[in-house]
Amino acid sequence: MGKRSVPERLAALAVLESRVEPGHRSYSGIKSDLEMRLAGFAGEKKADFYLEEARVKEKPVVLKDVMIPSGIKHVQVDTLVLHPAFILVLEIKNMTGELHFDEETGQFYRVKNGVREGMRNPEDQLNRAVIATERFLASIDLPVKVHGAIVLASYNGLIVQGPVSRPIFPVDRLPGHVEKLEKENRAILRRSDLHYVDDTIKLLSREKQDQYFKWYNLTDIDIELGVRCPGCFKIGMERGHGKWSCTDCKTTSTDAHHATLEEYRLMYGEEITSKKMRDFIQVPNLYLANRLLRERFPTANKNKRNKRYQIKPDLSLLEPFINHLLYRK
Repeated sequence: MGKRSVPERLAALAVLESRVEPGHRSYSGIKSDLEMRLAGFAGEKKADFYLEEARVKEKPVVLKDVMIPSGIKHVQVDTLVLHPAFILVLEIKNMTGELHFDEETGQFYRVKNGVREGMRNPEDQLNRAVIATERFLASIDLPVKVHGAIVLASYNGLIVQGPVSRPIFPVDRLPGHVEKLEKENRAILRRSDLHYVDDTIKLLSREKQDQYFKWYNLTDIDIELGVRCPGCFKIGMERGHGKWSCTDCKTTSTDAHHATLEEYRLMYGEEITSKKMRDFIQVPNLYLANRLLRERFPTANKNKRNKRYQIKPDLSLLEPFINHLLYRK
């Protein structure tokens, strides 16, 4: 099934939270959004583990954190299970407390430590994802029914009043639900159809660069500059004798700037000049900045006086940092 990749927006929020001063007016919003996405990512990884345990005759194609085209926008789907006998959308929630789906008002709220808190309704989110997926499949000549389910990744989430139209269950019931769907439905899709859906979603779901600076009212001067240490993850490694050195934990590295450039890409986009490289990673001269860029990335233009380089996306470079945030508590 493959390992779940770090979602780009989660990675971007992790970068911003670590590079914006805690006293900044937008820091609390960035931190809150990051914590929510970290919890969601942890829940999705747990669901992946249980999904692997499903004993089915036909191995499904599982797409993770995908964007389904829906008109001029996209609908985010936590997990999309493509099986010859069924298509399943999973809405994964890592929630704690007593959970209430109010049938009359359509509202969703939880009670935790005696406090009642209104939240986005997972049932509505799932219904939107299911409808978008059905319409998308019909648009590529695969008009099939799409199933949906809400999966609770935390065992501290107690369902007091369940949803009306969709099943909801704890994450360890996920294998049984998938096995049941295979038994109850006959195969209607070929293996080639599943891969066609996968390829088409990847082709059509590319979105424009997210506008983090606009959303959080940030400017360039709000961003801490420097290379992040791959050992302690603090920013500010020093360059000397062909390597990076951390003054805090004494870690050394020859390529720590690779992950830092991925951080740059998330905030500013894929193109970078030698001057911007020099300023962002804090090296003393343009020659070194240009050499480090030339060793790794192709040029994006033919202008010798203002040469731009194309940063190739590689979120795997930030996985150690994200895992550090996930398991630090």
